[in-house]
Amino acid sequence: MDKKMVAIAIIIIAVIGVGIYGYNAYVSSSESGTITIYAAASLAKQMNATAAEFKKQHPNVDVQIQYGGSSDLISQITQLNKPVDIMASADYGLIDKNLIPDYTSFNLQYARNELVIAYTDKSKNSSQINSANWYQILNQSDVKIGIADPNSAPAGYRGVMMIQLANSYYNNSNIFNDLIASNCAITSQANGSGYVINSPSNLNPTSKIVSRPAVSDLMPVLQSDSVDYVLVYKSDAEQQKSSGVKYITLPGELALSNTTYESTYKNYKLKQFSDTTNKSKSITLTPIVYGITVLNNAPQRDLAIEFVELLLSPEGNSITQSTFQDPIVPAIATNGSTNIPQSLLQYVKQ
Repeated sequence: MDKKMVAIAIIIIAVIGVGIYGYNAYVSSSESGTITIYAAASLAKQMNATAAEFKKQHPNVDVQIQYGGSSDLISQITQLNKPVDIMASADYGLIDKNLIPDYTSFNLQYARNELVIAYTDKSKNSSQINSANWYQILNQSDVKIGIADPNSAPAGYRGVMMIQLANSYYNNSNIFNDLIASNCAITSQANGSGYVINSPSNLNPTSKIVSRPAVSDLMPVLQSDSVDYVLVYKSDAEQQKSSGVKYITLPGELALSNTTYESTYKNYKLKQFSDTTNKSKSITLTPIVYGITVLNNAPQRDLAIEFVELLLSPEGNSITQSTFQDPIVPAIATNGSTNIPQSLLQYVKQ
């Protein structure tokens, strides 16, 4: 092929490339509609940043996100039939248990977090607390603790179960009773090699414990000096460091970020009790892994899949890292997953 033909071929390829780019840009800019996302409160910064990027690529698409406790949000889908496109849960297991197969066909584990104990310089005895003595500091009579509601937020039931697990970790049978059972209506019973924790709808806490519906609601309580220490996710604490929030990390088994300890976690369960249904629901302790799905009856299913595709892409992973959560690359499809959208498979390990 002579030089003239090579030049013509290069021009043709360039024109085709520009045409494809222009077509894709046109399609993105011409798409319109409203995506509705239900997401765990701890995902607020991650989802807001992803939505902002998605909006740049799809200027005519509106993204509406409702944040809250994952259990509460999923109940709105299953009990109130809310028209939702995407559900992102702080406990991936809630999607498997409550939404597959009737409401969705797949569930992707896409990010990790860990439990920490956050405080400020005004917190009582904050100069003394560390990863070894935290439960002793929290047990002091003048110290107030903030927890998310175990009946609505994964951070809440994980925090309560972690404290029960701490009994075994530190070989101290009094930690759970001192911090939880003596200060609210939550109780715990031994069950073989593990424990079953009962969490009534009315926690009836003493002045030592302050409970809020979602983990993100705890930061304002801490920063207003209404409590001394709060059990939150690391990302929540990191995002508020510029406001004076500090935190201690927990030993690996108690931080709940490592799947290495999953066989131990399976021995710890919490029963949630509902006033509206008069039924209890059992939840097993799991590592802090976020799950995401597109609902079967999503009103904007195609756009929702594009949003999840952005979230799982290298660009989305960078956003996740910037909000102090650890992306899982590639994302992992849970065992019950089927019919994963074709465009997502490039980012998923099955």
